[in-house]
Amino acid sequence: MKLSQYKPNAARHIMVYGPPKVGKTVSIAQLAKFGYKLWCVDGEDSIKSVYCVDDKGQRVIPDDALENIELIKLPDNSSYPIMVETVLKIVKGGDVRICHAHGKVDCPKCKKEAPDNFTAINVDKFGPKDILWLESGTQLSNSAMAHIKQKEIQANKEDIKPDWDDYAKQGFLLDRIFSIVQSAPWNCIVTSHEAMVEMEDKRQRIVPILGTSNFSKTCAKYFDDVVYCDKINNKLKQFSSATHANNIITGSRTGKMVEKEGSRGLIELFE
Repeated sequence: MKLSQYKPNAARHIMVYGPPKVGKTVSIAQLAKFGYKLWCVDGEDSIKSVYCVDDKGQRVIPDDALENIELIKLPDNSSYPIMVETVLKIVKGGDVRICHAHGKVDCPKCKKEAPDNFTAINVDKFGPKDILWLESGTQLSNSAMAHIKQKEIQANKEDIKPDWDDYAKQGFLLDRIFSIVQSAPWNCIVTSHEAMVEMEDKRQRIVPILGTSNFSKTCAKYFDDVVYCDKINNKLKQFSSATHANNIITGSRTGKMVEKEGSRGLIELFE
């Protein structure tokens, strides 16, 4: 095939990361105002941020936009690491039904006691206006490790420490999920917290936290756009240009710049 004949995947796969409380969740929720259907898989209870108000006391995300956000709430914690299990089943495709109480696919308890309290999702049926939103990749990483160490956790063992095999298993689980996302024909946005790591060239750089430091160093490869969020001069900002800062991983394979003057935020990456 000649490159002139190649048609690139039109779906967007985006990483949005940064320190806490810099508007990551709200910046994604803004897409609902432009008619996008957001399927928010929330494993860290951060969705409540969408109810914030601006300096005029107005809701940043109005009620009509909230109608475009489908919430899949996952009560993920170290004793119940449901996020990694449920997210893997979602990204693999097909009809998936997730119970509201436990965040579990085809939950047998809820099938009996609350058969109507399920959310159905099938990424294979997503259109160009559907977006799978994973909140967050950092919580997903924690869930993967808790899943691996579950026998020790349930046994109430003290001083549980992952070994090299555990980290390898965690990396395998994360790669399995994000490799699917990387080539998926549907849109996906993943949020993450940040970490400072030493790169191969010995320089310290800020990267998204996904799994181990080594995994985090190269996790940007799974995404078309890597957007960094920050608070500058008391204003929330997003950056996607590869030249934004030498010590912060950002970039866009299509050269999109959400920080440009007049930018409307993440919607720029979809238009």
